Amino acid sequence: MIDIVIILLIIQGAIGAFDVFYNHEWDAQLPKQPSAKLELKIHSIRSMLYAFVFLGIAWFEWHGSWVFAFGGLLLIEIFLTLWDFVIEDKTRKLSPVERVVHTVLAMNGGAYVGFMVYIFVENWIKQPTALHPVSYGWSSWILTVYAVGVFLSGVRDGLASRNLKAL
Repeated sequence: MIDIVIILLIIQGAIGAFDVFYNHEWDAQLPKQPSAKLELKIHSIRSMLYAFVFLGIAWFEWHGSWVFAFGGLLLIEIFLTLWDFVIEDKTRKLSPVERVVHTVLAMNGGAYVGFMVYIFVENWIKQPTALHPVSYGWSSWILTVYAVGVFLSGVRDGLASRNLKAL
């Protein structure tokens, strides 16, 4: 089951990278838009959470009480995604490509979270509380590269948000 989560996370990272580079940076040029200040701040926080999720799944199993910590991060990410949708609709008109990409990201994200909940309930929460190191070979390394990428993207969005003047 974790193999499905890893595949879904690899897909999420690839589509998310396209979204950032094409939709946010090239098409909408969010870092130059004063109206995007809050959106960029939300993106920054979400990127940091995704860096943690990518690394956390790539290299650890979260047993026992650790399930609640990891699950809490997933809930925060879901809340931030929903908030981001609302802010985007209030501040700018999304292109059809961006709207479709965001929908696919949300659907894929829902799938990986659903499988994670299953793993939490059926396996990890029943184990003694511990972080167990794991490696999924090349998949762990891809997720690690994604973690570095989203971390750097989060720093960029955070700095861009800080440097923009609010409208």
